[in-house]
This record gives sequence, C-alpha cells and structure tokens, in this order.
Amino acid sequence: MVQAAQKPQTLLSSRIPRDTEHERYHPELEEELKECLFCLRRNEMMFDLETDTDLIEQRIYERQALLARYRYLLSRARELGLHTVLQKYQPLG
Repeated sequence: MVQAAQKPQTLLSSRIPRDTEHERYHPELEEELKECLFCLRRNEMMFDLETDTDLIEQRIYERQALLARYRYLLSRARELGLHTVLQKYQPLG
C-alpha cells in the first residue's frame, strides 16, 4: 500500500495567515546593518575630529559609501519582508 504525501501538521488554522518572518530571517543581514551603523557613527565622530582638508574630504566620501551600503541593506530587508529588522534599524535622519 502506497501512502500519499502528508502535509505537515500544524496547530494553526489554514484560514489564518502564518507569520513566516522567522522562517525568512537572515541573521547575517542584521549583523551587516549593525556593523554599517557602527561604521557610520565612527565616521561621524572621526569627521568631527579631522582638521586636514584632505582627510575631511575622505570622511565625506566614506560616509557616502556607507550610506549607499546602508540603503542597500535596508532594501534587501524589505525584499525579504523582514519587518522586525526594518523596525529595529530605522533609516537615518
């Protein structure tokens, strides 16, 4: 006797949409967001301390690159539907 493939049993009703965010969760994406925000804060602090015009310019370009990375990571989190991560790492103001 051949058994038909069984659906995994769940306690949730099939009529109630499941919150599958935890199934899509990417901890490495959250770590990258944390690191990017840390680098942005460090960049801001170092910018405030610079006195050489070339180094000030370097900090400005570095900030632009970090902001581009931050925007990319946020858009990636949006694509994956990671609302918890998006709420935790609100866009910079």
